[in-house]
Amino acid sequence: MRTVLVCVKTPQAGQKISACATRMGLAQAVKSVEGSPELFIELGRRQVDVVLVDVGLAAPDPVKFVKTVRARSPRTGVLLSGAADPRTAAMVVAAGARGVIRTPSNNSDDLLVALAQAIMFASPSLQRVTETVPRQRSTLQGMKLTERELQVLRGMSEGKSNAEIGRDLFVSEDTVKTHARRMFRKLGARDRAHAVAEAFRSGLVC
Repeated sequence: MRTVLVCVKTPQAGQKISACATRMGLAQAVKSVEGSPELFIELGRRQVDVVLVDVGLAAPDPVKFVKTVRARSPRTGVLLSGAADPRTAAMVVAAGARGVIRTPSNNSDDLLVALAQAIMFASPSLQRVTETVPRQRSTLQGMKLTERELQVLRGMSEGKSNAEIGRDLFVSEDTVKTHARRMFRKLGARDRAHAVAEAFRSGLVC
């Protein structure tokens, strides 16, 4: 089975990725590696649909990093996550990256949201795998989110923190958390990453 390969900084981050992938029913499709040397070893072993790597791990030259991945595995899509400045983001996309996922606070929640987005960038064959996973509750068909819940969900899909979403919507962070809890219940989601994955699969966000 093809994989989404996530390059992480610590074993703890890798454990979070594995747990998140298991909740999504993608334990066999998502693999984490520590650092770029291990990433390139893994790329030599198998065909990978998408590589997700923190901008910091692609340093000191993210453009060169992207070009190296593309040269070694031309069919692999590259996604970077992190607080890349607009100039760097434009340069890595020009070098062949599919995009940069904005995760300004660089915490574990941001990493999991980035993983959810990377899964949606993967090949149709991998997306069909996700469609075979039973939903934890009822299907999303007929499910109704309020406009505010959708706004919170869209903010999460963009990697924004609760505080940032609150500023965008002119509400308090606690209010955002309340909307998020209700939205999680409706989606049958356990956390941000699971909610974003469900939203992408169902077309609630794109």
